[in-house]
Amino acid sequence: MQCSPSGLFWALVTLIFIGACNGGVAKTGDGRTTEDSVSSLDGGGSTDVSSTSDTDPSSTDTSCGGSALATEATQPNMLIVFDRSCSMRKQLDDPSTFGTGADDPSTRWYVAREAVAALTQRFETRMRFGLLVYPRPKLGCEDVPGSSVACDLLTQQPILDALDAPNVPPFDLCHHPKEHADYQPHVTPTDEALRGALTDTSLVDPSRARYVLLITDGYATCDATPESLGATTTLLASAGVKTAVVGFGDVDNSQATDMLNSIASAGGLARANAPQKFWLATDATMLSTMLEAIAAAAVSCRFKLKEVPPESEKLYVSTDGVALIRDDNDGWSYDASDNSITLEGQSCEKLKASEIKQLSVVYGCPDVQCQPSPEYCDGLDNDCNGLVDDGCLK
Repeated sequence: MQCSPSGLFWALVTLIFIGACNGGVAKTGDGRTTEDSVSSLDGGGSTDVSSTSDTDPSSTDTSCGGSALATEATQPNMLIVFDRSCSMRKQLDDPSTFGTGADDPSTRWYVAREAVAALTQRFETRMRFGLLVYPRPKLGCEDVPGSSVACDLLTQQPILDALDAPNVPPFDLCHHPKEHADYQPHVTPTDEALRGALTDTSLVDPSRARYVLLITDGYATCDATPESLGATTTLLASAGVKTAVVGFGDVDNSQATDMLNSIASAGGLARANAPQKFWLATDATMLSTMLEAIAAAAVSCRFKLKEVPPESEKLYVSTDGVALIRDDNDGWSYDASDNSITLEGQSCEKLKASEIKQLSVVYGCPDVQCQPSPEYCDGLDNDCNGLVDDGCLK
């Protein structure tokens, strides 16, 4: 069966290895060891691939046979740190006016929530999203919040549920006077929220890339300074966590700008050749576009192989039927330390932009036939039915 491109996502990652296809073979991942995989692929096979290993892939006979090999996507963890301070009640276009409630589409809260909904839906199987909302209800500067939703695949609904939970939207508590039992302190403890992210279990997994996506309407209180915010973000960076900052609303205060610039500069994802080092959104469309650009840049181009190739020199990689060269700068590379292939340069950029519909990795010859496998949630058409992630398994 030939796999045909479809949708906005990629089609299939097909990993075909040839070797001892005529003998009994155990299965890696559900019974077979890596040593078994190497020996079965390298010894006793009837297909001679030595004559094709140094041949131009585009002119090599593709009828080499072989067996499909499942892959494991390495989606990054991204913790959304969401500002729910009382200023989020303000209208986005008129910061002097407060909105009427959480469902008022003119407010910063509504615009930010809808942008997060779109983001987590579009990348629901390509990123592992989590959520930390700050400050928590009826708490202020003394609170170091934890996450409401742990980073995982398919978390759009839990994230929206958390943002819609009673007393989470700022309208539900912020209107109370200070003497009221349900009074919400009018503070924006961004430094405390970043310190909460430091201890989040989703951000200590070294096997995945890890990110904090801070969404805030500006000025941090609770005695925060540009220096203290930069120092906390540096701690995150030292732990291998990069931080992207999106400011929106009336971030025209020089102190607020300095604060967000400090976080962005220390976070490792500062914008180049821009007036601000952070992302500045002034309307709903711009906010959604910026969030999607940040997520797309974080999408992983690395794919772990389920079995170890006997000779990595005999691997061929193609995208949409076109052979790629093995080049660390623009093509593909293989890392023996974790048995993974990575698309590099323009190949990776095209993958991030969903311009690649099919990725094929082949041992011995450039066979690009679609090989059905279980449909996992990874942004690919694993079962070759022309649909991406339909009824997928986490």
